[in-house]
Amino acid sequence: MKRFALIIAAIFLAFNGFAQKQPKFTVEDAKQFYRTMQGDYTVIVNDSTTAQAHFTPIWENMGNPFQWLYLEVSMNEKVILQKVLEVQPKNAKQFRVYIHDLKNPEQFAGKWGNRNYFDGFNNSIIKGGKRITFVKTSDFSYQSQWRRNKAIDCFPQGDMLHFKFVQEDERFYIKRVPKRTDRILGYQGIKELTD
Repeated sequence: MKRFALIIAAIFLAFNGFAQKQPKFTVEDAKQFYRTMQGDYTVIVNDSTTAQAHFTPIWENMGNPFQWLYLEVSMNEKVILQKVLEVQPKNAKQFRVYIHDLKNPEQFAGKWGNRNYFDGFNNSIIKGGKRITFVKTSDFSYQSQWRRNKAIDCFPQGDMLHFKFVQEDERFYIKRVPKRTDRILGYQGIKELTD
């Protein structure tokens, strides 16, 4: 019994040591994620198909406690995805990105270049609020767990998704495993340099 108790104590100490080595997440991390995620990206899918993604900060002057981004993705000059993202701290190790639909998306298509356009509206223009939870895995890296995520409707339901954002090189990565396969599709968002 004594030996068993010593083994349990050793496991507990090892677990505590591991937990202390995990990087802490702070409110400043959420703000930094929000600031760094802003911008224009070229999205490469398995080294071939490309799209353009724009993450535009909105509602910065409305006294909102959380951070908001408008996301618009286009391919071949056609808008294929529009969302409003809300970045919220969850606890000391996690933050959530809530993904909202627009009630009238066509009204906002192409408005990513004019962030002030959204100042004439409030969050009554959005609906829903599915979420992706991110953990901090290093000083510059945040990632979600693998799961069947229905929050982003351009991916068929039932596909396994994993998201990663690396601030250090300002890229986002998405791994997708289509339902009933073990084939991994890789999406990489490369931030475009601005003058």
